[in-house]
Amino acid sequence: MAIQPGIPYSSPLMSLFNELKRRNVFRVAIAYMVIAWLLAQVADLAFDNFGTPEWVSKTVLFLLLLGFPLAVFFAWAFEITPEGLKKEKDVDRTASITSHTGRKLDYSIIVLLGIALGYFVWESRIADRAPTVDQAVEEVAEQAPAQVNDKSIAVLPFDNRSNREEDEFFTEGIHDDLLTTIAKIGSMKVISRTSVMAYKDTTKNLREIAQELGVANILEGGIQRSGDMVRINVQLIDAATDQHLWAETYDRKLTAENLFKIQSEISKAIAAALQATLSPEDQEKLDVVHTRDLEAYESYLLAKKLWTTRTAESVTESIRHYQHAIDLDPGYALAYVGLSDAYRHSVYYSGADPADAMPLAKRAVETALHINDKIGEAYASLGAIKSNARDYAAAEADYVRAIELSPNHLAAYNWYGLNLDNQGRHEEALAMFEKGLELDPLSAVLRSNVGFSLVQVGQFDDARRTFERAVEMHPDSRFGYSGYAVYHGSVKAQIDDAVLWDSKGLEADPSDAGAMASMAVWYLSLDDLDTAEKWLDRSIVVQPDNGAQKPVRLLLSILRGELDDAIVLANDVHDYSSQMNTWAGMSLELLRDIDIANGRQDDALQRYATLYPEIVNADSPGVNRANYFAAVEIAYLHFRTGEAERGRQLLEAVIPVIRSKPILGLWGSAWGNARTYALLGKNDDALAELQRGVDAGWRILWRYAFDHDPIFEPLRHEPEFVAMRAKIASDMAEQLKHVRELEASGEIIRPEMLAETD
Repeated sequence: MAIQPGIPYSSPLMSLFNELKRRNVFRVAIAYMVIAWLLAQVADLAFDNFGTPEWVSKTVLFLLLLGFPLAVFFAWAFEITPEGLKKEKDVDRTASITSHTGRKLDYSIIVLLGIALGYFVWESRIADRAPTVDQAVEEVAEQAPAQVNDKSIAVLPFDNRSNREEDEFFTEGIHDDLLTTIAKIGSMKVISRTSVMAYKDTTKNLREIAQELGVANILEGGIQRSGDMVRINVQLIDAATDQHLWAETYDRKLTAENLFKIQSEISKAIAAALQATLSPEDQEKLDVVHTRDLEAYESYLLAKKLWTTRTAESVTESIRHYQHAIDLDPGYALAYVGLSDAYRHSVYYSGADPADAMPLAKRAVETALHINDKIGEAYASLGAIKSNARDYAAAEADYVRAIELSPNHLAAYNWYGLNLDNQGRHEEALAMFEKGLELDPLSAVLRSNVGFSLVQVGQFDDARRTFERAVEMHPDSRFGYSGYAVYHGSVKAQIDDAVLWDSKGLEADPSDAGAMASMAVWYLSLDDLDTAEKWLDRSIVVQPDNGAQKPVRLLLSILRGELDDAIVLANDVHDYSSQMNTWAGMSLELLRDIDIANGRQDDALQRYATLYPEIVNADSPGVNRANYFAAVEIAYLHFRTGEAERGRQLLEAVIPVIRSKPILGLWGSAWGNARTYALLGKNDDALAELQRGVDAGWRILWRYAFDHDPIFEPLRHEPEFVAMRAKIASDMAEQLKHVRELEASGEIIRPEMLAETD
């Protein structure tokens, strides 16, 4: 039918539209949708806070969706009149007030939309979004690979079914030990304890947990201890389908041998259920009964729990319990491994003398391997000891063997990565840390180590995001804060922000002597020597004779011109560095220059040979990105002792290594390049490299470089050199002013504030 011009066109569809409009059906529908959305948001917020089960949220959403067609139907079939609600067919059209009702609905919709907009702004910008573990694991899930290994598993924390608080540590210990046992199966991926413990008492369903951890299967269970009996029930679940793949209950007499046998049986049953290959070597490892003494086993579990806590007190206490387990059973190999780790970590956490602790650590782990030479954990611990002694090649062989025997042993990947970093093999270290992070996606330590490696290879934006994620995931851990401080201080030239972030780390852990030493470094960079000294003094209060503060205190003495004190400290730092593979740069430089002045050049060279044999003793110097700074110092020694050609040959090996380093970051190339050219007598090139570094943002240790580095002596009176020093000094003065403002506001803590809390 043709439409005639000027005549309104009418159709059944148009009539229906007009009738829907007249009866306010559209307005009711819009109002209902806005109200339903608001109710859903409020319910979601309330349910999250009260820990309401997920099915309740789904039920509310279903009812809201069901209500929509009902609301539309009532708007069509009924009408509001002055006499109340009536069926639409019973209302006289001439007395209808739908237009008046429609205007009220319009106003209501406008108000509701305003409320919805306000809630959206509040929720997205203003609401407190303090990071939680749940949010953190969701972020990890977003990065999880699309392909999940069908032989991957997370062993969730077991329930303590006896409901006695004193049995809680026993339940946690058995869970940890079982997890370690399953992790020995080479064909499986097993998530580490740190990450699974985040799900203790969680309300999340198994599918969510599996997605967040990147696994296909979940093992859950419980332990009930009653007198001399123990019941362990476990069930293996396919997380994607919620299908029970296997389940078993073990009722046994409570003996150490039975506990190990149960763990072995569970591990083999899981492997069978997942069709994972179980090699003869795997079978042998699973069948080991590490001790038949129940008291020794319980002492070992308690020691391991204490060691995992990693405080000065807990590490010291763990040594006592490991030793007690050994006294009860001298053939308990795993107890010797734990004792070795505790002795080694007592240097870092308890301030133990490495000259005493490290030989004890080595003796303990060698005893473990004498008892059982197929314990992967023992090889990892031995590798860490060798790495401390700078025997990197031997340490690497131990780490490789550790991973062969215990493919899911997290510490092996972390310590192996540190060993690679110590050799300047930063890309390989990064890959090793990332492999470890796959096994422990919620680890603050590994995530921070990934960030440090990214700084070393110049991927600064990725490093920043990694440290930010570490802070978000672990607001109560200092590792993310420390990494973020290093990023700001070594990459962005923002020493004030570095102080702020390390301050936040100290708020999370007020007993962290290492963070206090870092605070001292930042204050030295700000040319505030007095506050730096207060932080060093404070670090000794919380951890007497800790190694972290030793080289920083040496730097402080040099900057103050206190030569006698500096010499004493230099010898102390050198002795400590010989044991613990820490930075010994300034101590070696100062002792070298004193030896040169007294005609003891051979003594100076021998001191370097002790710490850097790969440079001094090798036919071809093994210079890498971790030791190049020492190589320049050794070249300087050769120049000073009349062996200029030997020094030039060494610098030829140094130059390509320095060029492979980013200009900024930890030990970036700016300072190293300038020192190399200065030694070669290329002063213009040295000044140009130094200027490039200053302009890019190099600030760490600038006072030492400009005022005390002997290699820069030929440049010290050059106008460009003087101008660069003045530029940095002015920048640091402004940043110190900002730090003072943050101290006054309480955003940055001072050492005396921590002292007041003692």
